[in-house]
Amino acid sequence: MNKYFCVLPYFAQEIPIKTRKNIYCCKLKADTDIEEVRLSIKNKKRSNACEACWKLEDSGLQSERQIHNATFDFLANQDLERVEEQVVAGNFSTRILKLHTSQVCNGTCVTCGSDSSTAWQKLEGRPILRTLLPQPILDDVDWENLLQLSFVGGEPLAEKQNFDILEKLLSAGNDQCFISFVTNGSIELNKRKLDTLSKFKNLNICLSIDGVGKSFEYMRYPLKWELLNENIKHFKKFTDNISVSCMISNLNILYYSQMCKFFDDQKLNYICRPITQPEYFNPNNLPLYIKKRILEKNPDYHNEVAHFLELDCKFNQELYNRCWQEIKRQDQLKNISIEQYLPEFTNLL
Repeated sequence: MNKYFCVLPYFAQEIPIKTRKNIYCCKLKADTDIEEVRLSIKNKKRSNACEACWKLEDSGLQSERQIHNATFDFLANQDLERVEEQVVAGNFSTRILKLHTSQVCNGTCVTCGSDSSTAWQKLEGRPILRTLLPQPILDDVDWENLLQLSFVGGEPLAEKQNFDILEKLLSAGNDQCFISFVTNGSIELNKRKLDTLSKFKNLNICLSIDGVGKSFEYMRYPLKWELLNENIKHFKKFTDNISVSCMISNLNILYYSQMCKFFDDQKLNYICRPITQPEYFNPNNLPLYIKKRILEKNPDYHNEVAHFLELDCKFNQELYNRCWQEIKRQDQLKNISIEQYLPEFTNLL
């Protein structure tokens, strides 16, 4: 088996909300030469374009490559060796589809912005922009043979078009397709949405959670922690497949142990990823003495936290200043204060 093989450059299609131009992986730059990536795989070499995955794997963390390889192996019911043989023979097409359908969202998350959230647009006094997927893009999809369909946003459970798309799958007789919604967990599902979701045999609710209690409410303002917990109970009534995507930033990494213990208590599978953009929210963007204190305060998860904090990395004062300028701007817009929500973190500073 080629240890550098990845299904994404062959079987995946992702349509970003900004460009509406097909890409193969969210970790690749828009101008990536996909043929160069495929050639590297063929030659059993690492492509420089895939650095994001190699860095995670070298750090002992699971990468998008590994996750999607394992998922494709399971959903297609084929060993990856056989899949690679088909690829070499030129037998591949889109089987994995990831859709950014619109910016409709009820959250003004700290590490997000108006490009991806109508709530942020409203908060900043911008025109409300809801960019839907053009019909020709949807008409080109082979709904009958799709293996995996993921919805991201915005808040995908709030977007009506997503449920129209699910109806296309059902009309094609494909109720076995693996469906995933990456959601902030704050949306109350009406009867139509519940009825549609219940018709799919393989449904995943992937919750975006990057805090517990008040830290959650700060990171994902104005969402409420109590409502999220109620919705988790509700989701468990119609699917056993509930997971968590946790984005680690310099603001919430202090609370890493607290978050992971919550996920374990709720029996939720989770995966943690570092914020890379905006760069000033990267978990590594902290002074050395703060990094050491964070490690001390997460003894049960010391090694995991250490993956996100590069102790030998030179401190970037400019990025650090930009981070706090942005926090001040956001707090003023929301009429809140980070000290009210993250007192342990602000006291540490």
